[in-house]
Amino acid sequence: MSSPLTLIEALQRTAAVHGDDRGVTYHLTVPESQFRGYAELDRHARTIADALSAGGYAVGDRAVVALSPGLAWADALFGILFAGLTFVPAPTGGYGDASALASRVAGISRGSDATVIITDAAMRAVLDESGTELPAPVVLLEDLLASGSAGAWSAPQIDGETTAVLFFTSGSTGDPKGVIGTHSGLLATVEGCDELFGIGPESTVVGWAPLHHAMGLLLQVIVPVASGARTVITTTELFQRRPLSWLQLISLYRGTVSVAGNFAYALCVQFATDERVAELDLSSLTTLISGSEPVRPETVAAFIERFAPAGLDPTTIAPALGMTEAMLVSCKPIGTGFVVRRVDADRLEQGQLVPSDDDSATRVISNGRPPSSTTIRIVDAEAGEPVADGTVGEIWISSPMVSPGYFRRPDATAETFGHRLPGDDRSYMRSGDLGVVLDGELYITGRLKELIILRGRNVYPQDIEAAASALSPALGIAAAFELDDHPAPVGIIVEYDTSELPDDHDHEQLLALVGAELVRRFSLPSVAVGLVAPGSVPRTATGKVRRKPTRSLVEADSVPFLHASGFGAR
Repeated sequence: MSSPLTLIEALQRTAAVHGDDRGVTYHLTVPESQFRGYAELDRHARTIADALSAGGYAVGDRAVVALSPGLAWADALFGILFAGLTFVPAPTGGYGDASALASRVAGISRGSDATVIITDAAMRAVLDESGTELPAPVVLLEDLLASGSAGAWSAPQIDGETTAVLFFTSGSTGDPKGVIGTHSGLLATVEGCDELFGIGPESTVVGWAPLHHAMGLLLQVIVPVASGARTVITTTELFQRRPLSWLQLISLYRGTVSVAGNFAYALCVQFATDERVAELDLSSLTTLISGSEPVRPETVAAFIERFAPAGLDPTTIAPALGMTEAMLVSCKPIGTGFVVRRVDADRLEQGQLVPSDDDSATRVISNGRPPSSTTIRIVDAEAGEPVADGTVGEIWISSPMVSPGYFRRPDATAETFGHRLPGDDRSYMRSGDLGVVLDGELYITGRLKELIILRGRNVYPQDIEAAASALSPALGIAAAFELDDHPAPVGIIVEYDTSELPDDHDHEQLLALVGAELVRRFSLPSVAVGLVAPGSVPRTATGKVRRKPTRSLVEADSVPFLHASGFGAR
């Protein structure tokens, strides 16, 4: 068969080849699952699309989707695409009470100028409970499935450049923006995942990333559907309650590919016991992607050591860089070992990645190489010119996976997309990430807008965060940031779990320890330290720390400190 031009063609090709022999399995709990074969998914998509067309919705309209966890997300995605509409996912889990959830749905609906909001009966009750006025008509997915006819569906007049999805960014370093994803861009991502991750018809993808998030929807639904792979999905909430449920499902289904952030690997190590490890078989894995946040070499090493008895092959660990605006940027190629280098810390602060044999040197882990369709350049952000290998600069990306821009945000689009380099006719996207290429490998060193610059030195917040969290088992996720007009030039908020300490512990000593160690290790003049309850540091749906919103909370005196030093003791 010829390559599909749209996601509609991709699903129909897979349904024709595999029928219901494979498809999407969804687990609300480890023993409780639902299954949707690809032929059945195709029928549901045509049914929903016919009902939307009968309701007057047409090509170019935007449908915001707010559903309870389950297979309905796959039905809604392809039903909307089969009608020629744009799929706009809204988060429905982990966002507080009914009012907070409804406010988020309403905000995304306004931001996308939604024509319709698609939900289910259970979620509709939650939205109604909030009393929030929604800016578009609300339609139940159950009603669309009941009223539409799969046989009456006719294909919409769309092509590869038609907008398929709008992913609203988390706003980790700015206000949320709707990232446009076209059919061709998403299909290019499918090809990139085949090349770097080996996702094909014989693969089984297992994951728990939320389906309103680009990584979760792409790797757990779109890529398996288009490639004919099996996919097994569970809820983010189940992973958060029982981190090892992720590895249990990989073991149960003989999973070959999965993805999670660095924090997830650390949690699995923390909760693994010898008995639980003995129950697992991870030998089927070929690619275990670590992305969505900085990859820590020590976390990777600890995970490999802990789960080696379960058959984990170290070469499966695949540090990767991806972002909503550019999808898959780089990854360690399948079947090869990941690369960790020792580099001179002082030279890194001066913007150079220089290998060092010193035992005290900083360790950095490679995020691999881009797929063949993608070109990466490291650029001096101020001069707008490429820098030499081994020099830190902003990562610029040229790829068919790159978004055309932000929905109805011409200024933001011009700032990020469509940039040129001297003597190069390609169009580049500015990532906002700092990185360096050495011997063909890409290393991420931080965020351009989050970089802490002290007396001409570049200090990376993720390094400060990792150092603080390592000082006590009671200290967890942290957010570090530069402070303006404050006695301390740097602040850090750390989640603090007192259950990890004896009852007679001294939090004042712990605060002093954190402050003294960070001042010593990073040559800081001083640092403000705040301890907060677990879950209090702002994060994205996939666990990425949101430093700018954390700093904004500090500036607004809105942080619920348990204890603090430098921010104002409590």
